[in-house]
Amino acid sequence: MSKISIINNALQLLGCNRLTSMSDNTLEAKAAKNTYNDSLKSILSECCWSFASKRAVLNQLTTTPEWENDGRNVYYQLPSDFVEVFAVSNENARWGVEGETILADVTEFGIQYVCFETDTNKYSASFMDAFIYKLASDMCYELTNSAERADELVKIYRSEFLPVAKSKNARRKSAPLIKDDYWVNSIHCGVQG
Repeated sequence: MSKISIINNALQLLGCNRLTSMSDNTLEAKAAKNTYNDSLKSILSECCWSFASKRAVLNQLTTTPEWENDGRNVYYQLPSDFVEVFAVSNENARWGVEGETILADVTEFGIQYVCFETDTNKYSASFMDAFIYKLASDMCYELTNSAERADELVKIYRSEFLPVAKSKNARRKSAPLIKDDYWVNSIHCGVQG
C-alpha cells in the first residue's frame, strides 16, 4: 500500500475527499502533509516493530557533559533515523537519551532501535491498519472540527488496532529468555555461598 493509499484510507474514515496526489491544493492534502510524518513517528515509537528495527554501535563523541551524573560521562551520537531505543548492548550500563545523544557510563555502547521507516512496502498489514486509524485520529479535528470523532478514533486505535499489530509483531521472534535472579533462586534452592 502506498503513502497516498494510507492517507486516502484515513480520509475515508473521516468522510473526506480522497487525494489524487500530495500536491493537491486541498484542505485534505494540507492536513495530510502537516500530520503524516508526526503520526508515523508516534506509532513507530509504540513498539519495536520488526520491519523498522535496527542495531548500531554508536559513535563516541568528544564532548563531555557539563557535570557527571552517576558515572555517566560519555556521549554517543544517535543515528539520524532514530525514533526509540528498545535494547542496549550492555545491560549493566547506566544511560539516558539527551537530545540527539545518549549519555552513558561505558566506553562502548550499542543499541537496538526503531528507525523512521518510510518505505510503506515494508509495513505489515496489521501495522498499516493501525497507522490508518492513528493518522485519521490525528487529522480528524483539523478536517471535521469534531473533538468527539477524534477521541472515538483514538480509542479505536488504542483498544483494537494497535494491540493487534503489536501482538502480531511479537510473534515474529521467540519469546525473551527469563532468567531467575538471586532472590528467586534463594527461595527454591537456598542461598549458595
